[in-house]
Amino acid sequence: MTAPRTLTPQLALSAALLAWGLAPQAVRPRAADALWREGPSRADLDRMEVGYYEQLLDAGRRLDQEAVPPPPPPFKDGPLALGVGDLRECVLLPGVRTTFQGARWSTNALGLRDRDCSAERPDGTYRIALIGDSIGVGWGVNDGEGFEPRLERALDARSVSAGGPRVEILNLCVPGYAPGQRREHLERLGWSLGPDLVLVQATAADVGWDERRLRALLPEGIGWDSPMYQGAIESAGLRPGDGPDRIRDGLKPRRLDLLDGVYRTLVSDARARGVPIGWVLLPRVGRELGPSERSRLVSLAAGAGFDPVIDLSDAFDGLDEAGLAVGPNDYHPNADGHAILARRLEAALADRPGVPWTEPSVASRPGAAGGASRR
Repeated sequence: MTAPRTLTPQLALSAALLAWGLAPQAVRPRAADALWREGPSRADLDRMEVGYYEQLLDAGRRLDQEAVPPPPPPFKDGPLALGVGDLRECVLLPGVRTTFQGARWSTNALGLRDRDCSAERPDGTYRIALIGDSIGVGWGVNDGEGFEPRLERALDARSVSAGGPRVEILNLCVPGYAPGQRREHLERLGWSLGPDLVLVQATAADVGWDERRLRALLPEGIGWDSPMYQGAIESAGLRPGDGPDRIRDGLKPRRLDLLDGVYRTLVSDARARGVPIGWVLLPRVGRELGPSERSRLVSLAAGAGFDPVIDLSDAFDGLDEAGLAVGPNDYHPNADGHAILARRLEAALADRPGVPWTEPSVASRPGAAGGASRR
């Protein structure tokens, strides 16, 4: 397994602070001392990272609590979110124009961080729906600087120059969404927008994310009837009324089963509508993905039936991390990082069959986006 790279010298301090804040009182000095002497282990980094991404939904950014102001309210209680009483927990508030975490943010009438668009697909337009989390939505960068709007401009230019239709990418990504919440957002909103292609944005943090969300959601009666979780819930012997600890103990050994259930449900949903659905694995700044992790995720996606399967997890390998991160304590890519992701994804999609930039006659109809690729 590839050893993790250090994001900044502050990362060791962040790990020590995390240990100090979370460890029992009696062992805090010992835990902090071990981190200072040996540095954070791969497991430490994984826990910090997954916790960090979860905090986008639960409690804001907390990688270095003593080096930054107190964390903002939970994202779902913040100025960009609208609470909902379903599996998603929150959606983006429509019609917002503001500065958030130092970046210019705006949402359209549909509640997407995107330019204005109609709910009904315009004639002569090929529409792509992107579902994902904070990287997909462009956390920490200004409107128009994320990989999604850059990719939209590139694919639209390719299609128009080839004599094809306009290309729209609808950004349905929401910070903090677990994979199952992304599927739920597609089900409740995305499919109604008439996409011709769906792209599922993923990262290595997706493993275990649904299990942690379900610890809070299932005790509230949310998620029991979701088809994507049924297999894992039944295998764990869980029943309504079980508490968070029982749910954790039952689902933690089944984290991959949960993710597999989400993936297979997404593919089944798309096939039932005759719409191709692809999967894109993105990197996090300062977190090199080990070969076994990469293979596990790519195999899971391919086995579920995503097509294409695009692995961009090496997009930042060998590059200066400090020049790609939003900040010294933030794993999200900055505008330069998003530009790299957009170029890599454009190259991976450039020669796909059944899309208007390669087959201009394809317009507003499901097409084949066949094949798996690592570009």
